[in-house]
Amino acid sequence: MTGGHDLRALFSTNDRTVTAEEAFTNRQSQWNLVADALAEHLRRISSPGIDVDDLEAPRNNVIVLHGVGGIGKTTLSRKLEAALSDGGDRPAQWGEPGWPDGRILPVRIDLARSAGTDFEQLVLTIRLALAARVGRPLPAFDLALRRYWETNHPGEPIEEYLRRGGLAARFGQALPEQMQSALGEAASMLALPGMVGSVVGQVTGALVRALRERRQTVRALAGCARLADLLEAEPDLDGLSCYPHLLAWEIARLPTPCAPSSTTPASPP
Repeated sequence: MTGGHDLRALFSTNDRTVTAEEAFTNRQSQWNLVADALAEHLRRISSPGIDVDDLEAPRNNVIVLHGVGGIGKTTLSRKLEAALSDGGDRPAQWGEPGWPDGRILPVRIDLARSAGTDFEQLVLTIRLALAARVGRPLPAFDLALRRYWETNHPGEPIEEYLRRGGLAARFGQALPEQMQSALGEAASMLALPGMVGSVVGQVTGALVRALRERRQTVRALAGCARLADLLEAEPDLDGLSCYPHLLAWEIARLPTPCAPSSTTPASPP
């Protein structure tokens, strides 16, 4: 009230069509950088000469968002994830990307804000995103991950770990089922009936030896040259750091619409 007048009433309106819209601006150059880099990455991995087993081939697949805290790196990474996930969430001024829908699977991992995030959780997050998107086992990687989990988390079901850490709420519980399916299929093809269908089946020494001797018997694993060596290596953090090779090998074998995956981690301040 001022001088007997209700200023709120004086300046109010009955027009209920007034709305507010969010405008995401001044990030055109960053979007162009990301879109061009992803288009080039898709072109390169689609070329006939690409060989995921060639570990000496140069890679150029990392984009870094850097700068002091508070300039919008986290907000930009969120907007990039949304824009890559759904064209409807892409700011109009960014324009259409140069690839068809379904070619990119964005997985945002904010290392600056996720307390306790370690390499194990990073690998799990990427695999969980693929579990929800692809909907089927990735046998070579899943067997190695299963062996790692048995050794480093004895007595702790992966389902419980995912639920407690909030990853199950984000991605669902498809991964444990897919890991068990991969184990059961391998045991069946290698004629190890004691493990087939067992909910407590493990990646035993017998399975590893059978895979080394008769890997070609299991069609889903045929051609994965480094699987037996990785399964026989100590399943510690060093071993886990090599498992992304198995994941890359699996992704390269997926049907084209799901083939590549992309992460958009936010840089720490």
